[in-house]
Amino acid sequence: MKKNCSLLIVIIFLISCSIWSNIQKKTIPISLQGSWGVRLYVRGGETLNHYVKNSSDGGKGYDYVAGAQEIINNYPTIGHVMTNATNNAKAHLWTLRTNENVDAVMGISGSIINEEFVPSLANEQVIINVIGKFKKANKKVILYINGMSPASRASTAGAQAWNDYVARYFSNDEHQAWMNLCEGYIKRFEKLGVDGYWIDAFSSYPGNDTQRAEFVQMIRNVDPDVIISTNYAKDYFKDSNGNFLKVDSDGANDTNKANYKIIKLTATDPWSDMTAGHITPLAQGAPPNSWAYEEFTVTDIKASPTTSYDGSKLTLKHLFLPIRSTWSNNRTDLMFKKEQAYRFVKNITDAGGAVTFSTTTDIDGTNMEDEENVLKYVDQQFKIKANPPKYIRPIGASLVGEE
Repeated sequence: MKKNCSLLIVIIFLISCSIWSNIQKKTIPISLQGSWGVRLYVRGGETLNHYVKNSSDGGKGYDYVAGAQEIINNYPTIGHVMTNATNNAKAHLWTLRTNENVDAVMGISGSIINEEFVPSLANEQVIINVIGKFKKANKKVILYINGMSPASRASTAGAQAWNDYVARYFSNDEHQAWMNLCEGYIKRFEKLGVDGYWIDAFSSYPGNDTQRAEFVQMIRNVDPDVIISTNYAKDYFKDSNGNFLKVDSDGANDTNKANYKIIKLTATDPWSDMTAGHITPLAQGAPPNSWAYEEFTVTDIKASPTTSYDGSKLTLKHLFLPIRSTWSNNRTDLMFKKEQAYRFVKNITDAGGAVTFSTTTDIDGTNMEDEENVLKYVDQQFKIKANPPKYIRPIGASLVGEE
């Protein structure tokens, strides 16, 4: 009798563990909490064909898969990588070609709205292989999607093709057409194991907030566990009177007369699982490694790694910043030195936040050597859990109104 009771207890325990495990899988979302990462910018559309074509054939000879492998080899402590579903800043240029939703709408297998929008069938394998490399190395993959209308930055012929497609098949409802197109690609990315989407220019989405919510829900319907971040609106630090704090000087050698606001990582919409983290726009005169980010933005993450739009959910504080003076141009100035880059990473991740450096590619699609020198140091220090160097405000740096 005792043996039977013991066996029954064991069976109940195992069943309970199994049920609890399943509940955990369904209720604990994927998170970048405590993660640092980098970016691999893979072009999209017909542009991708030109970038990966051999230089001897008139192309650029980029090897993005080699670039992915370099990231894996050089920065083993990163937890995530951002790469591309669409081209940066261009919603019409996709890294995949075939789309079952477009096939269903147009009634022909292999249908294409316009050749400008997609790479060749052979070259869609580039992003498939890149994602595969990162997933095999146990890195979370976040894909960039530009949220504007495909017609916004397409060629005249491309914009006309899109507008004709929307008119013919969707009765001029661009929101439904765009959502349907994206869904077809997201279904494919879900099968590749993609972990999240960073949706840029969401304020320029072809629709209103109700339709934006439908777009986000569409993604969750395809992949309920996916991380979503929308670059929709920004918040900035204010003083006790409600006025924006602004940086007057970045130091004794600062020649830029522009005064800029200081980004604050606040949930500005009900959809995001992590903040977009886009720093103060560079055009305002804000350097990506601003002392003010260390003094205010990072300090705010250390105070609490989450934020909430309306109290119904927590949004992870994630900072996204270029390592150079521009977001994607490898010819511009490298802004971060080793020690400061590590201090950003260590302070943010120790607090439970997340940070992504927008890194660039060399002229062959691999990593820039000067960026590698900085980030290898970050990786090495991160691995041994070294204490970061103490932050000290640069000499001559000040806020507007400070003496």
